[in-house]
Amino acid sequence: MHPFHRPLFAIPLLALFAPSFAQTSECGYSPDLEGDYHIGVTDILGVLGLFGQWDTDMDGIWDASDLCVDMEACNFAANPSEPCAYVDLFGVCGGSGTLPELLVGTWKMSTATGAVSVGPTPYSTEWYTSPPAGLQAAQYDDVYTFGADGTLTLDYGGSIIDAFADYSTVPYGCTTAELTFLPGGGTSGEDAFQLAGTPGCSCPFIGVNDAGLVYDIVELTETTLVVHAQGDNANCGPDAKYFTLILTRSGDSVVNGDGYPAADGHDGMTLVWSDEFDGTSVNGSNWTYDLGDSGWGNNEWQNYTNSPANSSVADGFLTITARQEPGGGYTSARMKSVDLQEFQFGRIDVRAKLPQGQGIWPAIWMLGANFDAVGWPACGEIDIMELVGHQPGTVHGTAHWGAAWNQHQYTGESISLPAGETFSDAFHVFSVVWQADQITWLMDDQPFFTLTPAQMNGQPYPFNAPFFFILNIAVGGNWPGYPDATTSFPQSMVVDCVRVFQAN
Repeated sequence: MHPFHRPLFAIPLLALFAPSFAQTSECGYSPDLEGDYHIGVTDILGVLGLFGQWDTDMDGIWDASDLCVDMEACNFAANPSEPCAYVDLFGVCGGSGTLPELLVGTWKMSTATGAVSVGPTPYSTEWYTSPPAGLQAAQYDDVYTFGADGTLTLDYGGSIIDAFADYSTVPYGCTTAELTFLPGGGTSGEDAFQLAGTPGCSCPFIGVNDAGLVYDIVELTETTLVVHAQGDNANCGPDAKYFTLILTRSGDSVVNGDGYPAADGHDGMTLVWSDEFDGTSVNGSNWTYDLGDSGWGNNEWQNYTNSPANSSVADGFLTITARQEPGGGYTSARMKSVDLQEFQFGRIDVRAKLPQGQGIWPAIWMLGANFDAVGWPACGEIDIMELVGHQPGTVHGTAHWGAAWNQHQYTGESISLPAGETFSDAFHVFSVVWQADQITWLMDDQPFFTLTPAQMNGQPYPFNAPFFFILNIAVGGNWPGYPDATTSFPQSMVVDCVRVFQAN
């Protein structure tokens, strides 16, 4: 029963002895604590003090500052005297509803000394302290993104160093964890957060996979996150070891959006569709995937997947990532809008930052929506942008056509940045202005190539029909060649937006 609901007449008279807050010594105990000759809420709470619980601060509200001996009856969190005005995202009555502002963003393991330290007692480092840049590649490519809405997205890069398998590199596809923020819940009263498994990710972790599920926030700045955790065993149960981990805010994943801006509008045209990548996952209403490792007609080496390790959305950007996997294979993503978003004519702007490196081949392109019926090249292909990674400062615009495979034709042009600049340094806008019987390619609003039916060399002109989008990174192939010792992984194409404008 709530304390306010205990009837005053039910209190035995023998229990009414004089407590320290009695009104007068002459009269003995008087329940009229306010001396106003009326029995009110404050007086009743005072009477309840006879049973070890009373409104200590006399504010008429049953809260944590009051004297509570019977914790079951006097538990403010479970039995507040007033209904909770609001519950935050973490279920806390009156809580802030968000993660600490500095925690929100993307973090990776630091290369500093002591990025991983472990010892037998809390905060100890006597067993091991990692040297500068002393972790393995499969740890440095792990990405942890805390959302302002209280979510956590994990990207382990497809593999981890498994402490329970002799510290070998093993495949790992976990991508999400349930996150609970614990204000003041750390080992020494600092804030903390707790991870819990989700389907397909039974034992998530930060840094090392034997670091447990509860992480104390020891230090949090604009650039550095230091956490402390009790370790766990192979069954995710607590173990007698304690980790201190240092992470650094990731400049690779918290994308710097600098570069050439994408226009919000064009004269005489209306925006008819766009994907601004504002969510936390790829929009299935806009995109599906090509999957597999068939070489794709160009002797490419990658296996295309729909894994979040190869395509993800965060902070207003789509990131397509080509990775070198344990054992030497490669994975990437090839996203397409076929049967979902198809268009005929208009101005198309795609703002993106591109990868580089020998054997890396990003592309932003379109195929005719009749591809399944007539095949390639009869459907037509519009390559809005292609780049071969050993020439990171040059992009190409190309068209392909032909009534049959053995009648394939193509033509196009390239455009380059000033000497020394690359398309991985900043965002640029890749465009086509597509009209009946004419397509013009642009980079940062600079036209550099135009196609008309006069260039078909006797073959049908297929570009006056609906087309769909494809976004991908290939690894290797007949045109770019293949990765070598100079090629670093992972490599990413970051897309800010895809916009389609059509004439009014």
